[in-house]
Amino acid sequence: MPSVFQVVRRTALVPALLAGLSVASVSAQEKKAEMSVKPAPQPAKKQEKLVTLDQAEVDADFQYQGEYMGYAAKTFGQARQKLGVQVIARGNNAFDVVVLEGGLPGDGWDQETRLKFPATLEDGQLVVYAGEQTLTVADNAVTVTNSEGRSLGQLRKLARYSPTMHRSAPSNALILFDGKLNDLWKNMKVTEDGLLEEGCETVDLFQDFHLHLEFMLPYKPEGVGQDRGNSGVYLQRRYEVQVLDTFGELGMPNFCGGIYKLHSPDQNMCLPPLTWQTYDIDFRAARFDEEGNKTENMKIRVVHNGVVIHDSIEVESKTGAGRQETPEPMPILLQDHANPVRYRNIWLVEGDPFETPVEDAPAASQLADTEQDPAATATPYGTHYGNGYSGNTYSSGYEYRTPYHNYGYTPGAYWFSPSYVDMPPWPYYGF
Repeated sequence: MPSVFQVVRRTALVPALLAGLSVASVSAQEKKAEMSVKPAPQPAKKQEKLVTLDQAEVDADFQYQGEYMGYAAKTFGQARQKLGVQVIARGNNAFDVVVLEGGLPGDGWDQETRLKFPATLEDGQLVVYAGEQTLTVADNAVTVTNSEGRSLGQLRKLARYSPTMHRSAPSNALILFDGKLNDLWKNMKVTEDGLLEEGCETVDLFQDFHLHLEFMLPYKPEGVGQDRGNSGVYLQRRYEVQVLDTFGELGMPNFCGGIYKLHSPDQNMCLPPLTWQTYDIDFRAARFDEEGNKTENMKIRVVHNGVVIHDSIEVESKTGAGRQETPEPMPILLQDHANPVRYRNIWLVEGDPFETPVEDAPAASQLADTEQDPAATATPYGTHYGNGYSGNTYSSGYEYRTPYHNYGYTPGAYWFSPSYVDMPPWPYYGF
């Protein structure tokens, strides 16, 4: 028979052992729980939409975007007619393909016949079915075929630059910006490569004037509507001439070249993003009597990339967020609308340009920027075989032999010759 001591001892061990087991069990469970706990999920990083002013940062879609022109027949055996195509990148291999009969805006388009097709990049090409025609965009060309695969023509990718690009200021002009910081602007920011950023306004106040400026829109393929390279030239801080990437769209009052929300441009002359563009603006301020009553509306003429888009029209009121109309002169503002837009070569001649027009710009071919515009090194070439050429001329344009440029493609004429580029009414260069 066990002693009282032994019984007590064994009885005391039970809770101690149970306690030990319990502690050990809890400890094991805690360790197991610790091992099974997953770290809290981190919020997914928001995918940044591409927006850039640097061609070195563009996506693969960029090489398809642009303008194409050439000759194609509607059906096999018919005469080929001039045709323009604009390809607009929408991001993530999505595009819009716009087909224009007669040529590109400002160079032959009849301003009526316009067909727009969505397209998706597959196997390095865009394919669009337009009635009896099939358009295939690849290798810097648009190949047009019928349903049987027979050739109806071909269009070549071309780039245009404005004939008033690098326009020289006359002797009586005020040079507002020539690539360097100055004391003529408020909130002025200049990039390392000598370009003026959006978001500044002139120190001086202006009444009547002629204004020349050049601007570049960013590549922002997923941008929609007003969030696609938005800025604006506010004349007297009252009237906005819209600056926006609306390449390939119809002209609208709130699109590029529009007198914001009031007047559409006669046609949309917006070039593809990352292309330098020009505005040449004649501005005559509204007139007021001694009591401050308006007696005449503001008058404006706007030339966008060498084409008149507002021809001496009257503007009946301020635009959008513009300041109220008064007799006092006001500054010029380059709007900051949360998009990177760059400006250069800005100058102004004071005085009523409708009474005393400013001297014409020198020919673009003499002023082209050789780093930006390969056509600067083009040289006139003689008679082209066929299609109405005589000497160096075709209509008011010229034929040029141009240097190898971009994308590894030797420039070619729109429709057949691989050695030449047709130069219609203003400068082009080939890809």
